[in-house]
Order: sequence, then structure tokens, then C-alpha cells
Amino acid sequence: MADSKKIAVIGFGNIGSGVVEALYEKNFTGLELVKVVDIDLERPRPVTLPTGYLSTDWQAVVNDPSIDIIVELIGGIEPAGSVQLQALRNGKDVVTANKMLLAQRGQEIFSLASELKRRVGFRASFVGCHALIHEFQQAGVSARQFRRIYAILNGTSNYILSTMTRDGTEFEVALKEAQAKGLAESDPSDDVEGMDTASKIRILLSLITNSYQKVAPFPIEGIRDVTPQDIQYADELGYSIKLVGVIEQSNGVFNVAVHPALVPQASLLGSLEGAYNGTELEDEYGVVSGLVAPGAGVRPTTDAIIKDLLDIAGGNPLPMPSSAEQLVLGNTEDAQRRYYLRFSALDQAGVLAQISGLFGKHDISIAAVIQKEAVSKDFVPLVMTTHLAREGNVQAALQEVDRLQVVRARTRVIRILNADT
Repeated sequence: MADSKKIAVIGFGNIGSGVVEALYEKNFTGLELVKVVDIDLERPRPVTLPTGYLSTDWQAVVNDPSIDIIVELIGGIEPAGSVQLQALRNGKDVVTANKMLLAQRGQEIFSLASELKRRVGFRASFVGCHALIHEFQQAGVSARQFRRIYAILNGTSNYILSTMTRDGTEFEVALKEAQAKGLAESDPSDDVEGMDTASKIRILLSLITNSYQKVAPFPIEGIRDVTPQDIQYADELGYSIKLVGVIEQSNGVFNVAVHPALVPQASLLGSLEGAYNGTELEDEYGVVSGLVAPGAGVRPTTDAIIKDLLDIAGGNPLPMPSSAEQLVLGNTEDAQRRYYLRFSALDQAGVLAQISGLFGKHDISIAAVIQKEAVSKDFVPLVMTTHLAREGNVQAALQEVDRLQVVRARTRVIRILNADT
């Protein structure tokens, strides 16, 4: 295969095994697997390679001038970062699924790739929306041509919330089910605390803005505090609760966040069940489009990596940020949103008036109020939804509400995402 791109895969775990098996057995035109690197070459894998393919020395492989593309599937920050940077400096292209590395050190990696005119394929770092973003790039769509992107980007969290919705179970019960099915890690913190989604949002933002500059910190909230009661009340209001990554844009200023949200049940994201990812985009004309795809797994990730490799081998355009333009994030307190609020209040006259008065003081208009039957002798759940309100005003009002003697616990706050917000 004289004209084929010679490929080394570094990282021979589950994803690496899937990629190696595909490259070794399917004979893709223009692609030739020549080396596979891992620190442990003894454990059983679904594909068996001749000894000549195998190595434990990633530096020797990255420094081999005959290799054209390095596929980095180690994960984590190091040595993965060194593998990618050294490969680029040696004139090689890079393909990776390492969202954590790109979220933390993408500026360094992409700026070097741009300087050296090399390419970094990273579809596999956000499997659930890569096809949609690839279409944006081919069509020449810029970040300033959309109003918002709302995205479910973590299959583990979506599976847990779907299970809680279906069965009425507590978070910990749904988490254990996800772990038993191999859909959640033994330590699920990155998934359920929103960090995985945040990494993907950072990558997504860099791609749609064509900027490799590291974005400033933005609010990140996970799903551990979501209760079956919140899910039930949301359902009564016509919503599902999902972990959503938010990118909103107005005049070049971006509102970015990751948090649980009430989304309309009839929407693409609201109807998304199980370990799936989905993206919903509204363009400058108000037209909404979206995509649903498996959020993780060996096959979807392998497919994304192979697509990057084929694009590199074929000389096709490869989506990659190449600008040093600094992104401008809006003040979080100025974000306009609707809110779901659940109070734990004494069952006595005048409670609603006290809470409503404080909301009026902070210019927050109440859309609906639902008082549920007491679940405790100490308090009754009181559920409110608001019209559009400024985040800073809501937080200021809640500080005062939670100090009221008639309020027995910290108010539960979940944002509401509608197409008109």
C-alpha cells in the first residue's frame, strides 16, 4: 500500500481495540495500520496481531519518520498530551478521542497544529454531535449564525435521569443500575457532576467559533441533587429533566453553562431516553434542527475515528479550530432564564405572600404555583415557575427567601429551557 497513510494506534484498551480491529481487518482504502502501542500487551483482546505490530515504547513510534498519523487513545492528560504534541512537531497528523485533554490543553495543541499546518481529528471526543458539527463546517456556518445550542452530551447522566423518570427511583438506585449495565464507571463523578459534558461543550464551542483559545470558566452543575419529586413535578408541568450543555449567542457574546434543566417533553431533547446524546440548534432565523446519536461505546467512537482517518488520507476538510480570537462570555448573572423553584415551607397562612413579595421586590414574575400535599409534618412542597428573569435577581431573591422562618430547607432551583428562552 505505497500510497496509504501509515497509522500507529497508541492505547490498546477498549476503544483502541475497536479501532485496531477495524483497521486491521477491514482494509480501508488509503489507511495502513503499522504499529500498536500499549504498556500492557498481554491481556486478552478481541483482535490478535502479529508481534511485529506491537510495541510498549510510544516515543520510538512517535519519532518514527515512516508513520504519518498517530491515533492517541490513552486518555487522561499525560502522557497523552506529550504524545500529541511530539507527533505534531514530528510532522504527523493526530486523531484522538481525548475530550479531557482537548478541553484543558486544546489551545496548546490546536495552535501548534495550525502553526505547523498539521491536522487534529477529534470527532470521537464528542461522538453524540460530531456529525452535526461536521455539517456546519462543510456549509460554512459560523457561530454568529445561531442563537443557541442545547445539548445532551453524557449518556450516563441521561440514562440515570431516564431511569429515575421511568421507575420513580432515587438517584443512587438509578446509578447502581447504570453501573451494573456497564453504562457508568465505578467512579461516575465526571459524568454525573457535569464535568464530562463541560469538556465537550468547551470543544464544541472552540469548533463552532473556530477559536482554540481556552474559554473562561462557566457554571457547571451535575445531577446528584435531582430527586424523584422534582421529576414528578416537572412531568406535571409538561417537562423532562435533563443534564444540558448550553451555548447561547447574541452579538458575539456567549452564555455558556452546564446544568440540569426542564425541557419540554415534546422537544427532541425532552424525548431523548437512555444512553443517547442529542443536540438542538436554533439558527438566526429561528429554524430549529437537531441530531440524536449514541453518546459513547466502542462502535460509535471507532466509527468517528475512522471517519477522521479517511478524511486525512483523502485530503478532505477536517473541522479544526485555527484562530486565536478570544471568546467573550457574558456575565452569568445577566443570563435571562425561566426557573423551576421548589420550596420546603411551613403549612400556614401567609407563606406564599411572603415568598411572592420577595420575588416582586427583585422584579421576578411568577408564572405558576403548585402547592403539593404535605410529605412531612414539618413542611409542604411549594412549586413555582417563573417568567423570564435575570439570574442575578433570582439568586438574590432566593438568599432572602431561604432566610425566612417559614422556609425549612434550601430552595431547589432548576432552569427551564424553552425555545423562546
